[in-house]
Amino acid sequence: MQIESVATETLVADPANVRSHDEANVRAIMGSLRRFGQQKPIVIDAQGVVRAGNGTLAAARRLGWSHLSVVRTNLAGPEATAY
Repeated sequence: MQIESVATETLVADPANVRSHDEANVRAIMGSLRRFGQQKPIVIDAQGVVRAGNGTLAAARRLGWSHLSVVRTNLAGPEATAY
């Protein structure tokens, strides 16, 4: 597993994400990012769709962050959605 730095503008929030983040949750994530920085990478697929870390992406964008640390998964199709 290799960690990369990827431009937030190239990442796509998962349209099938069943975990929604309300305003309070996004603000909490923003506070954590401000205080501690990004302590773990988000997970993206080969197309740049976020499979884990959609809340972190939303918070980072609102903070004006240009890049996030990511790891790429080889999961695709139903497996990626299930993950």
